[in-house]
Amino acid sequence: MNRRNLQGGFLIIAFSREDTAYISLKRVGVSRHQTDAYIVKKGECLSGIVWKKYAVSKREAYRILKLVKRFNPQMKDLNVIYPGQKLLLPQKSFSETAGETAAAARLSSGALSDEKKEKIILKYVVKRGDSVSGIIYKKSGRSHGEIYRILGLVKRLNPKIRNLDRIYPGQTLLLPSTAHDMALLPDGIRDAVTIPEYKVLPVVSYIINRMYGVVITDGSYCIPVPPSGEVKIDCSRVSVIEINDGNIILFDLSNRIPADLKRVIESTWENYRVISVQKGEGISSILERIIDATGVYEARKINRYEEVGKTPIVKVSVEWLVSKKPRFRGEGSYAFNFVSRSSQLVPLPVKNYARGNGLEIIEIMDGLGIAADKKVYQSCPAQVLDSGSDMELAKSLLEMLGYSPAKDSGVDILIGDGLTLSIKTDLLLNTEGGRIIITSSSIPDQVINILQKRGDRVVFISKGESRKKVIESIMRAIKIPCLNSDFKFPLSGRNGKESGYISLPALRLGDSEILYLVDYDVDREICGLLNKEYKVKLVRY
Repeated sequence: MNRRNLQGGFLIIAFSREDTAYISLKRVGVSRHQTDAYIVKKGECLSGIVWKKYAVSKREAYRILKLVKRFNPQMKDLNVIYPGQKLLLPQKSFSETAGETAAAARLSSGALSDEKKEKIILKYVVKRGDSVSGIIYKKSGRSHGEIYRILGLVKRLNPKIRNLDRIYPGQTLLLPSTAHDMALLPDGIRDAVTIPEYKVLPVVSYIINRMYGVVITDGSYCIPVPPSGEVKIDCSRVSVIEINDGNIILFDLSNRIPADLKRVIESTWENYRVISVQKGEGISSILERIIDATGVYEARKINRYEEVGKTPIVKVSVEWLVSKKPRFRGEGSYAFNFVSRSSQLVPLPVKNYARGNGLEIIEIMDGLGIAADKKVYQSCPAQVLDSGSDMELAKSLLEMLGYSPAKDSGVDILIGDGLTLSIKTDLLLNTEGGRIIITSSSIPDQVINILQKRGDRVVFISKGESRKKVIESIMRAIKIPCLNSDFKFPLSGRNGKESGYISLPALRLGDSEILYLVDYDVDREICGLLNKEYKVKLVRY
């Protein structure tokens, strides 16, 4: 058996069995992502190095020195160092994380005076129907990701409560104050979308499956290492991502693979990539690195509205646009959006409409992972007017508005002295304001003047008239407001942040009961969404 000790605290143990090397990993110390190597220079002392590198208070410097002692067990005396000596120092991110843990411990211990505790710890009496996450949200208005981070601190403050999911009315909880618990969060992630570690793999699996790839999470995966070796991967600990026509990715969520082994794998096989997740790394960063490692897809941060569909035009706010690289065949793109609350989710009818037009919208919610709007919308078709001819369109429109036009009626113009003058109308409508004559035949101006003096209104529809103009002429005659415009309906207007909008070119009729007339087919689900959220009644002509 051959052993080689790697800097960073791993042993790689290779067992020779029938000319095959089975490599297993065993954690024996501190991983590389927690430390930085430092070479001592002439005239330096350890406390000076710490002050220079971290710029912290005396108390924090003392805590970091204890970490240095832990990372360098061969040092018998921290006060004795020499030029050229190699030290392992904690990375700043690891130092800050350890500091958060220490701060939480001080809160739950007796290290603080009662006066200070009163300032940074709140007492809350549980009410009927309360949950711990709900209490945190109510007290601070935090997103799901921030809530689950604060839950760990709440657990330390309340060590007697074994299960935070089981609380009862009248019970007293200790909660961190808003100012203090924010101070415990690293600067870079206070407003970022973050999800628990156990939800990272389901998110990655969902996305890879949508891209027609596969994530292997059980069994063993063997990687040949010439001339006669192989690396055996336990897929329950390091998942393997296979991309169609692309690279194979070892997804090291727990950062188990040493850097040396990563270099061996990637230098031996150009189509293998190792993605090791760093502690506290956000889901957006993880996904960006995975997509880049596929070799097939590329992600662009665009933060703009993307147009999906033409009838109607729907624009959706997209943070990331993921698509295949030009040299690969295949259509379809993916939109990644990171949201902090459910009210910012794109409505399901719009997601379906976008998918039908080549854009898959994937939403990741703070603290939860893959999310989707759960609101139910009843799909419905737009009402359709009879538009076989202009007159049939006019009759169908009037009947939809509640009128009863008479077809092929005669209208007398002059009667007397044995002389009768009359005209035949295509449609005749009796209203409180007088008769409305709709005709496709030309009428002399003198006759029109006589009719107008009687209070009649004449609508002449010439051959080849556009259907839009026919409708506008009839609306003017019956004095119903008609506006031809492009109407916009925000997808998330009810929650303050727009995730997009529906652009609806239409004729809007009426002022109290409004109808929107369109000359194109509208998606049934979009029609249902407009009807439910905006009371839009769509009619196709």
